Amino acid sequence: MKKIKLISLAVVCAGLSSQVQAAPKLIPTMGSAATTYSFFTIQSPPAGVSALTVQTMLQGELDVSTALPKLTACWVTGDLNVTPVNCGNGAMQFANADLYTYNGASNIPPFNVSNALVVGIDPKKGTTLKKLTLTSKGANFRVGTVGVPNSGDTTGRVVNIHFNQRVAQFGMLVDSGQALAPSVSGIQFIVNRQTTLVKPLVAGAATFVGVEDSAGFTDISIIASGDVQSQSGVRAWNADQFAFVPLAKF
Repeated sequence: MKKIKLISLAVVCAGLSSQVQAAPKLIPTMGSAATTYSFFTIQSPPAGVSALTVQTMLQGELDVSTALPKLTACWVTGDLNVTPVNCGNGAMQFANADLYTYNGASNIPPFNVSNALVVGIDPKKGTTLKKLTLTSKGANFRVGTVGVPNSGDTTGRVVNIHFNQRVAQFGMLVDSGQALAPSVSGIQFIVNRQTTLVKPLVAGAATFVGVEDSAGFTDISIIASGDVQSQSGVRAWNADQFAFVPLAKF
């Protein structure tokens, strides 16, 4: 009788151990079901052209583009880092207002928009609408004075992102700075209260960093590691092509 009880207890313990949540892990690429957002800002739209018109035209180009990954536009209204950025009507929300979109030097390749969008050619009238510029160089993560690109703290910045559904993967392209003056050296994630290893970044190049947790998650924190070679002392970093794979499609 005692043997039967011991065997039963062993079976129960084995079942419990199999339910222990696996640790999140770094991944080299995103799954095929990923939705990828690229940040865009409209600068100096000409009179008579609505932001909605520009957004519709750009998304049309993104939809027919053969470049990978397939991009969806996430519109940022300015460089004020006042309103938390919301992509996809809540699909991906940055919890803190710590995004800047300065169109500075970046190693992240921008989406090459057509001349119709760059110079604002009205296809119906055949006229040129001047002073229409789109930027697609991602966002800066920094703390500093509004409108001053090189101001910031020296301790890095924790970035928090919330998803409106459980996701299994998250990834992005990160630019740590110029080759001779990087600002950060690595990125790590906190998912389901567990911290991943640090993903080293390549100075002077865009580096993909991603994380996967098969249990799914709705919130993620991103931590940037400082770089001892930083000449500015500012722990700022650029990122774009923010991607996630829903748990339901994982």
